[in-house]
Amino acid sequence: MSKALKQSKAVLIIAFMYGDFEVYEYALKDSIENFGSIKIISEEYLFSHSIYYKEEMGENLRKRFLVFENMIERDYLVEAKKITDKIEKKYLDEKGNRKINIDPAILTLENFILATNKNFTHRIYLRDGVFADLTLIYKKKKGYTELDWTYADYSSEETKSFLNSVRDLFYNRLIESSPFGSNWK
Repeated sequence: MSKALKQSKAVLIIAFMYGDFEVYEYALKDSIENFGSIKIISEEYLFSHSIYYKEEMGENLRKRFLVFENMIERDYLVEAKKITDKIEKKYLDEKGNRKINIDPAILTLENFILATNKNFTHRIYLRDGVFADLTLIYKKKKGYTELDWTYADYSSEETKSFLNSVRDLFYNRLIESSPFGSNWK
C-alpha cells in the first residue's frame, strides 16, 4: 500500500491577456490584493497564437505572466481560479464580454498546470467547476516540454524558457517542501 505524502508547494503564476492596458493595471492591483506580492512580471508580448478570443476581446491582444512571491499548496489552484473569474467579471464590457482573460496556473518541479472551467478529455476535474489542465511536463536536461494538447502560446520557446527560469529561481524553495528530495534537477 502506498503512503499519502504531503506534496511540495507550487509557484502561483497567472497569465493575463488583454487589449486595454488600463484594465490590465486594475486587474493587476486586484490580483496583488488577493494573492500577495509579485516576484516577476514577464515582458508583454503580442498574443498571435490563436483567433479564439478575437470575437469576444478584439484584436491586438497582449499577454504577460505574473509570478507571485508566496508559494501555495497545490489544491489552492481551485480557489485561485474562482478569484480570477471574479476579477474577470469585474471588468466585463456593456455586452458582457471580457476585457481581460486571467488564467491561474501552478508551476511545480515536475509540471505546469493551468486551471480552467472547461472540460476536455485530458483535463481532471478538481471541484467547484474547476479542471486541471496538464499543460507542460518537466524532463531532465530538456526543461518544460509540451504535450499533444498544449496551447500554442505555452508551446512557444519563449514561454517555456520563461517558465524554466522561474523554476530555476524557485528550485530550492520547491525542493525544501518536497517529500521526494532533490531528485528533480
